[in-house]
Amino acid sequence: MRTIILRTLAIFCFLPLLVPVHAPAQTAPAAYVRPHSIFVGGEYALFDSDYFANNKSLNQPAFAVYGDYYILGGSWPVALELNYTKVPDHYGAQQRYLSSFLAGPKISHRMGRFEPFAKFGGGIGHFGAANVISYHQQGEHAAIGIGGGIDYHLTGHITLRPIDYTFERWNFYPHALSPQILGFGLSYRIH
Repeated sequence: MRTIILRTLAIFCFLPLLVPVHAPAQTAPAAYVRPHSIFVGGEYALFDSDYFANNKSLNQPAFAVYGDYYILGGSWPVALELNYTKVPDHYGAQQRYLSSFLAGPKISHRMGRFEPFAKFGGGIGHFGAANVISYHQQGEHAAIGIGGGIDYHLTGHITLRPIDYTFERWNFYPHALSPQILGFGLSYRIH
């Protein structure tokens, strides 16, 4: 009788060891990317205003400042991108004031250090020039932009953007304006 009691007690003591239990051996997968990263960067850009007769190609220098707030990480990260592009105030003999501020989603795909992306943004475009006849053209205009490019992660904090193209469409009097921006730059992860 004593043998049966000891066997039964041993079975009940060691039975919980047979039940699978979740034991976190690793806090995150090996390819884990922080989902809420913030990148801030700058670009040198070539700008086509689609307005001036002598500027029908990407030949006007500009600069851009952008920020990416990654909402979802992993191999298909999703970010909110803010982008401000400005053409210098004086270009040649003409005074031109061109800038745009766009915000919207950026969807990318991680392939090792490369991260090709597509983006869409909405916002405002600012236009002004000394030789403009219509006052309707001066000032702010509703704008949307669609584009894409590639990010290359040099380190955990520094990302190179060798190409970034954006096609914008402005609500511009009397016809729409379609500026194009081709840039390259560098960003730094601050969080």
